[in-house]
This record gives sequence, structure tokens and C-alpha cells, in this order.
Amino acid sequence: MLKKKAIKKSNKTSVVFELGGRDDADQVSLVGEFNEWQLDSNPMKLRKDGSWATTVRLAKDHSYQFRYVIDGTEWMADNDADALVANPFGGHNSVVDLH
Repeated sequence: MLKKKAIKKSNKTSVVFELGGRDDADQVSLVGEFNEWQLDSNPMKLRKDGSWATTVRLAKDHSYQFRYVIDGTEWMADNDADALVANPFGGHNSVVDLH
């Protein structure tokens, strides 16, 4: 799930990325075009309700592809994202649209 909030007097939007149903994971990372798909750039935190979340500030008027990586090996799309697009690996990337 994505929660977006415009940052006043800025060209950025604060986006909360949330992944539920994976309280069995030891770690979850957010990877995407905004962090060059680096596993260690945006680690997510486990919440008391069992969901994982992180907040990223992204430039407005752009769309970004992203995925979640569970325990360093399982790549997962967010079906609740703004869109899904095919990737060259036979799966789908999620899209956050800030237009």
C-alpha cells in the first residue's frame, strides 16, 4: 500500500510504502529506480501490527518502478501500487505515480 503526501513549499512528495502479511520475514527492503535498486538503501521497519513500512521523499511529477525484497532473496511486487509493469525477468514491477 502507498500513502502519498505533498511536502509544502517543496518539489517532493513523502511516500509511505507498506507491506502487510509478511511478519514471517526477518528483513524487508524497498528497492527501485529512486535508489538504483540497492538492497541496503531503504530498509523497512517491522511495525507492531506485523506490517513493514518505510518513508521516502520523491520528486513530484515522476513515476518510479519499485519492488520489495524479503530476506535478501524474494522479490515481490506491490499489487496495491498505482500500476504494475512487466520487467525483463518475467515478473512485474510496481509503479508509484506522483503526477
